Amino acid sequence: WNNYVNGILLDVTDRKQAEEKVKEKTKALKKLNEQIIYAEGRERKSVAADLHDSVAQTLAMSISKIKSIQEFGEPVNLEIIAEIQVHLEQTVKEIRSLIYQLSPPVLDDFDIAIALGFLIEENNEKHGVDIKYIKNINHPIHIIKPNKITLYRAVNELVINIIKHSGSKESEIELSKNEKFLLLRVEDTGIGFDLDKVTDMNFKGFGIHSFSERIKNMGGNFELFSKPGKGTKVLLSIPLSSESDIEN
Repeated sequence: WNNYVNGILLDVTDRKQAEEKVKEKTKALKKLNEQIIYAEGRERKSVAADLHDSVAQTLAMSISKIKSIQEFGEPVNLEIIAEIQVHLEQTVKEIRSLIYQLSPPVLDDFDIAIALGFLIEENNEKHGVDIKYIKNINHPIHIIKPNKITLYRAVNELVINIIKHSGSKESEIELSKNEKFLLLRVEDTGIGFDLDKVTDMNFKGFGIHSFSERIKNMGGNFELFSKPGKGTKVLLSIPLSSESDIEN
């Protein structure tokens, strides 16, 4: 009888533990979903702002010129046509830039190590900064496409934070790997900040909160270190994949 009762108690205990695990997993998935929705909303807002500030205004100027010709009989000359052409060519460039940001073709054409090199070089030229790229890998890196995209966007966000917030004159991005993980170090010598005083919303404001959670949920790791006046360092790891995983 005692064994029977003990068996029931153990069964109830196991069931409660299983229920708690399910609750924790559900809570974690709900939190991740909220973070993904937040990140997607933030990205849509950014694209909308870019469309409004660049594409919409450039097209509006072109339309205004054309209306002036139609409504007020403004004489058509090569100078006006050339001006409209410049506006339209600028619009095409801006649209291509937005398309590139949403789905970088470099990820389809190149290995992630090369793609990150292009990303850093582009930002160095565009913003006049000098972010040093240290690539300690000389052969192809095998990671599945979703992880590749997440890593690329996370690095892009970290680079933007260095440029906008760190005030750093020296920064490095180092890529290496071990048997199981692709390893990345992003470090600057900027103003830094007090991690104990950073609220959840402040962290989200830097745009890296959702990426840190995504990286952890894909089996990787994300660590952030910073002190006022001592710069900021981010260490992250992404699971490597086999060639068969890539093909599938």
